[in-house]
Amino acid sequence: MKLLSIAVPCYNSAAYMRHCIDTLLTGGDQVEILIVDDGSTKDDTAAIADEYEARYPGICRAIHQENAGHGGAVNAGLKAATGIYFKVVDSDDWVNEEAYREVLETLTRFVYGDETLDMLVTNFVYEKQARSERRS
Repeated sequence: MKLLSIAVPCYNSAAYMRHCIDTLLTGGDQVEILIVDDGSTKDDTAAIADEYEARYPGICRAIHQENAGHGGAVNAGLKAATGIYFKVVDSDDWVNEEAYREVLETLTRFVYGDETLDMLVTNFVYEKQARSERRS
């Protein structure tokens, strides 16, 4: 069982989803990354999801479905999740790797400690980044 399941809803996200997934991969074997292709039709989103599943078996899983909207993609990720905890990270977002490590350490302490944790709330920062920067 994984510590954290992360659903990444994707809809025609080929231009930027790799950056999102690459930052999530720094969680290693503690996480499962559920890449939910929500019926993408205009780009290679589905193929990229399959590529990550093939390159990172046991960590990345591609889920393909007909378009059900953001909520439908989140629910598909939740249904497939096997982790103790669950998080949604949209395909055009990414995580700060240092903060991500701290979150995983905190979750680990509660899983193996005497206290229980129902929810972990963290802050997040919005950064404006030009689309051309995202693609590199």
